[in-house]
Amino acid sequence: MKQAIRAAISIALSSLFFAHCARGVRVSEYGPAGAGQSIMIASYPSEYKERITGGLIERFKNRARITVVPFDRLNSIDYRAYDVLVIIDALHAWQLFNTRTRWFVGKIDDPAEIKKLVLFFTAGKPSERYTFMGIDSITAASEMSDEAGSVEKIAERIESILKRADTAP
Repeated sequence: MKQAIRAAISIALSSLFFAHCARGVRVSEYGPAGAGQSIMIASYPSEYKERITGGLIERFKNRARITVVPFDRLNSIDYRAYDVLVIIDALHAWQLFNTRTRWFVGKIDDPAEIKKLVLFFTAGKPSERYTFMGIDSITAASEMSDEAGSVEKIAERIESILKRADTAP
């Protein structure tokens, strides 16, 4: 009897988890199809992260092709196809459980491609100087009142990468 109850609870919790993960982020594209620059944004679903993604889309949609993908599709992304790669994730136990981000970053072995990454993590205790796998990252608490500040920090990094892409041979 106890085993049946445990199994039912496990199934219910798993269903809730997958239902939460399935909501929100969908594969979508914004901006001109013939834009000379491209940005990929992979985001973990949450209201705050979706608002950050929306702010970035508004900021860059007139000058770059933006592809937004859910986090579970990150492993299928050809990182070479984009000028900028933005990953919006949550810090879980200070990077011990960020397996998709860790896997994606770990498969990029070209230093020039690593320089295209912008990593943004929500965290209970944000840090001004945080690195993930050797990459300077942006952290912030999931506070709607600081949404514009987070979008601005990420946008500055994107701008810097796009300028480098413009001057590359």
